[in-house]
Amino acid sequence: MITSLTDLGPQARAVAERYLQTESSRLPADLRSAVIDELTAHLCERLSPDATAADVERLVADAGPVGGRTDQAWYDRLVAGFRLRGADERIAATWWDPANPRLLLPRAIGLGWDINFGAIAVRLGLIEPDAEAIPFSSTSEAAFRTALALPAGLAAATVLHYLVRGRSLPDPLPSHWTWDGTPDRWTPKRRAAAVDLATTLGPAAVAAWAATSRRSKPGRAGALAEATLLAAVGASTTVARSLGARRRGWLQPAMLLCSLGAAAAVLLWLARAGRDEEIARDLGSGTSSAPPGRTSPHPDDTDGRPGV
Repeated sequence: MITSLTDLGPQARAVAERYLQTESSRLPADLRSAVIDELTAHLCERLSPDATAADVERLVADAGPVGGRTDQAWYDRLVAGFRLRGADERIAATWWDPANPRLLLPRAIGLGWDINFGAIAVRLGLIEPDAEAIPFSSTSEAAFRTALALPAGLAAATVLHYLVRGRSLPDPLPSHWTWDGTPDRWTPKRRAAAVDLATTLGPAAVAAWAATSRRSKPGRAGALAEATLLAAVGASTTVARSLGARRRGWLQPAMLLCSLGAAAAVLLWLARAGRDEEIARDLGSGTSSAPPGRTSPHPDDTDGRPGV
């Protein structure tokens, strides 16, 4: 694996750059940058610094032309973010891919890049890159129900906030902040409360459905993570509104970290629970080589027959 095409030798790099230039000329301008970035990452993941020009030629031949072919895997991956079907599974596979060292992956929904929380967890030593063959496939039902506690708790905290502090809050409340944390737009208190409650209670309901549904476990993990992220956005906005009109430079980074951290925490919990289930299953099976229903050979049996 290399980090950049500049790690290749001159001849191998020339082949790779010629391939990228050819594909770039075939693509529409609005898709060119994203697809070329993906092709470059594809080459870097599969080439070593000592790769020859022939190695690169074989790799690009396998990838094939991209521009103008709607059945190509690269194009499918690019436009997958606009397909509703399988969105939850794509979120799980994109937000949690510990086997992939890349920190940014093509977005599961829309264009752009998503954070690979699985790669971050591996770098922090929180989980192994090969903890599960298919992430979340072994996660127990109890773990899914436990993960529901975070979005449900965020929703409950928002409700409690407006029940306890609603009358004492100023009117209007901030609805938008500049990059340095200064409120620059305002909204009536009733409307702010309605928005905050909707953006926490709604995701909490989705999370409850995902935690108890019978869909695929990776899809349920993706739905839970997405719902938790949205609930955390609503809860952090509720807190930010209550801080008043003063400028707070740390506000927006803190809101972002809290929201992303909540989603990452749910995925980490589900992944570790799945790993623990696989370990328990492996330890609970195959501990004896004797066939079922038969006992181990008796030490005194010299002919190897099972003891009676």
